[in-house]
Amino acid sequence: MQERIRADNLCKRYGSTTALDGVSLTASAGECMGIFGTSGAGKSTAMRLLAGIEAPDSGTVSSTCRLAGICLQTPLFDEALTPAEALWLYATLYEISRGKRHSAIREALALVGLDSCRNCRIGSLSGGARKLLGVAQALLSPSELLLLDEPMADLDFDARRRLWEHLSNVRTYDGKTIILATSRPDDAELCDRIVLLQKGRVLAAGTPAELRSMVGPEALVIKPIKAKGAGPPKAGWAGIVGREEDGSLVVEIGPESRPTELLRQISGVAAVRIKTRGLDSILEELAEHGVME
Repeated sequence: MQERIRADNLCKRYGSTTALDGVSLTASAGECMGIFGTSGAGKSTAMRLLAGIEAPDSGTVSSTCRLAGICLQTPLFDEALTPAEALWLYATLYEISRGKRHSAIREALALVGLDSCRNCRIGSLSGGARKLLGVAQALLSPSELLLLDEPMADLDFDARRRLWEHLSNVRTYDGKTIILATSRPDDAELCDRIVLLQKGRVLAAGTPAELRSMVGPEALVIKPIKAKGAGPPKAGWAGIVGREEDGSLVVEIGPESRPTELLRQISGVAAVRIKTRGLDSILEELAEHGVME
């Protein structure tokens, strides 16, 4: 696939604080890459450097795309303008032809659910609505690259679903490259590849499946028919790591757990399912063991 953007060994300090320490990544055409980490991990700094808003102290960023669509974590707009007026300015910057600007602006505002507010003053909008306007501003860009910093923050379920559908469409059908910084595991899970950041460093990178393979086995959840008050089997139950509220046994899948024997010893099994690790759990375990990319 065609490489759209590359970052090599990015470092950034603010006074005595190291925000980024040797971060490298690449993203290709038609790919959605997630940058996942907790607050303070360096996600927003990485996005500002990728967007060219700030320069790294060392390292390089190269891109084949002009005028990337950028949504900052805290969008900045002139509060005296209306959303339609603000997007008109960005449409001019993005070199959208005058005859297509009105329809492009209407489409972007409708996509994020702000069409009814198009003529309100930005200063009267809530924080969540301003964030949606920032997302609309990024989506207005005809660029092949979108850089979105916490775009799903403060969105309700319907708005989030609508935005993910649109991102999936522009990635699949238009071949756009999307880099999305998030602290939400469920959003990062929807990305093709994920970079795990902690304290400005890359702990690991890969697909969700590849990241899970780095932290060991998943768990098997076994629900006995008579779960209430049921104790563990008399023998062969090494590897039971917990019990859920409904009485189901959580069994780590590994060489010592012998889940097949465990199933035989439970008198009556109502259900069995695989319990996968969440990205927050993966990040925590990789950090604990000092795993680096």
